[in-house]
Parts: sequence; structure tokens; C-alpha cells
Amino acid sequence: MKPTPSSRSPIPLVFACAMCSASFCIGSSLPGEEAVKPPAAEKPAPRSFAMGFTPFPWDMTQEALKGTRAFIVQNADFVAHHFDNGVPWTEALEEKPFHAAVMADWEGRKDLSRGKKVLLSLTPLNGGRKGLALYRAEKENMPLPEAFKGKALNDPIVKKAYLAYCQKAVDFFRPSHLAIVIEANELILNAPAKWPDLLALYEETYKALKLRHPDLPICATITLHALTDPAKRSVNEQEAKVREFLAQNDFAGISYYPFMQGNMKKPEEPLDWLMGFTSKPVAITETGFPAETIRLKTISLTLESDASLQAAFFEKLLERAERDRYLFVTCFLHRDYDALWEKIKATAPEFFIVWKDCGLLDEDGKERPAFQVWKKYFLESLQEPGK
Repeated sequence: MKPTPSSRSPIPLVFACAMCSASFCIGSSLPGEEAVKPPAAEKPAPRSFAMGFTPFPWDMTQEALKGTRAFIVQNADFVAHHFDNGVPWTEALEEKPFHAAVMADWEGRKDLSRGKKVLLSLTPLNGGRKGLALYRAEKENMPLPEAFKGKALNDPIVKKAYLAYCQKAVDFFRPSHLAIVIEANELILNAPAKWPDLLALYEETYKALKLRHPDLPICATITLHALTDPAKRSVNEQEAKVREFLAQNDFAGISYYPFMQGNMKKPEEPLDWLMGFTSKPVAITETGFPAETIRLKTISLTLESDASLQAAFFEKLLERAERDRYLFVTCFLHRDYDALWEKIKATAPEFFIVWKDCGLLDEDGKERPAFQVWKKYFLESLQEPGK
């Protein structure tokens, strides 16, 4: 048994928990982490793709938040702000200020992004990728307000509110690239009857945003691990629908976690397949690979991995990013979140553990071989940033 795409929601929820508990007030101090060492060998050619991380912390502490900022300052061209924790539907619809808790989060993220480009990822879908996103105000993923209960993704009030939300987020963060749906193709697998509604919402939102921001590249992200899973490629005509949908995207935003299809030994094969699937510029909007074996006892699932397999994945990924001229690559986690897991495991679903050991640093902040691979590429001059 393999993890299903619909289970791909825990990371944003854990991040939200950490942000709330530590009140994302990072400030300007940058405590030192491990010094960035030069790579053992230099690549002969300059790098043509950008490299970045989400600001996901390894613990609910100010130390973890500040350490995350320090790491991003030293090791990333851009910050990926990934909002998969609800939409302020009521306030967006009524053109009212968003809740103070939402704005505090946004302000903290904006502070962290100072001097960096931004990938902004928003979504109207819920964590299960089955329908409308939940509500965000003083808390995240709250029940939907009455006006939105039972509404289709293409309902007029949903369209109006979602566009207003996207416009406000774009005006606030001023991203270099924008995703307005996260992992869209999972809806084809989980609730195929709603796919036309999502297409209508995407098209209207896309067109309105392009009128206001004509130079902003916009997409909906696609999960490559679901698209290329042999057991799912033809389910509900997923492959054909995604191919048609990509024509309406400025670039192919790719979410790729090879272990989500049990692919631990040849994770480069879907990346190679992708280049024959679309002619759109490719960008990895989120990715990761475990440096330790994944064990889910309740479903008797074991996926063997280690630090060498993780390093091999990043070497293959970054080689292809250069060869195939990706716009950028986003690593979701920079450090293992064992400390955070210890605080939430009593109440969190077991599946939350699958990303725990995907960091380029281990739980103690020690550099893994995959981080050496990252630095080998990152320390080259970025000659042609993704456009």
C-alpha cells in the first residue's frame, strides 16, 4: 500500500501550528547556525535556475524561527510562502480587513522575505483536495461560514471572494511567481465531478489577475507523483485532463515527492517523462525526499531510505533543473522536525511523520550529504533567474 495524494496536507498544518505557537515575530537578528562551507568541487558552468525553501521551522520556538530565517538568508534565492490552511472567505467577499492573526502571519513572512524573491502559493481547495478550502480567521482551517457552506467551486460568491483574496495576497507579497491552486490534479482523483468547477474558478481568477499583473507568471501546481503513478495515470482521465489544463498555465508548477508513489530508487524517471509531457517552462514548487526509512505501523508500510538516497535524489533533480532549464526548485523542508513532532504526535495523525526526516539538515542541525549537493549548485552564480 502506498500513501495517497489526498494525504498530502499535513505539512502546511504543522507549519501553521508552529507559526501560531511561536507568533512568527522574527525581527532582524540572525543568530548563526553552522557556517556554510564551500563545496568539495565546483561546477564548471553558472547556474540558470533559482533555488529556495519554505520557511517551515523545525520547532515551535523563536530559536527555530530565527534559525530558519538565517538558513534561508544563506542558502536560498527566494522564499516560498505556501498557504494551504484556509481562506478568509467572509472578509474577502465583503472587502473587509483580514483578521489580525492572518495579517500578523503575513507581516512575519514578509519580514522574512526581505531581499528575496517570493513564490506565492494559494489554493481554493481543502487539505484533502476534495472540495472548497476551509475558513481562516483567528484560527486556520475553521468551519466554513454559512454563506459558503455547500457552495460549488464555481459559485459566484466563491469566485468573487477568491479573486479578492488572491489580489490582496499578490499586492501584499509582490511575488515573482504565483500559484492559485495547489496540487490541482488531485481533485481529478478525489472528486472528479468537481474538476469542471475548478477549471471555471481557475480561468476566471487567472484572467482577472493577468489584467492587473500582466507580467506575473501564474499557474496551478500539479503533483507529479500522482500524475506518473502507474496506478493513477489513467484514473478519471487524469493524464489527458492535466495535459489540456497546462495550456492555461504560464508555467508548469510541479509538486514532487517521489516516496508518495513508493519511488525510492529511480525518482528521476518522472522528471524525464515530464519533459515530453509539456512544453511549458518547468518549476518545482515543492519537493522533498526522506533521509531515513519511513514506517507507518497502522498500514504496515515501510519505505526504505537513507541519507545517500536523499543525496542522490537531489543530485538528479538539480542536474535536470540545469539541463532542462527549470525556472526554480523549491525544497519544502530545510531541517528535520523531530522536535516539533514530539510536541504534536499525541494528537496528530500518524501520516504526519512521513515528511519528518526530509530535511537537508538532521534534527540536530547537522548537515546531510544532500545539503552538500544543494550548496554545490547554490554557490554558483545565478546568471539567468527564472522569469
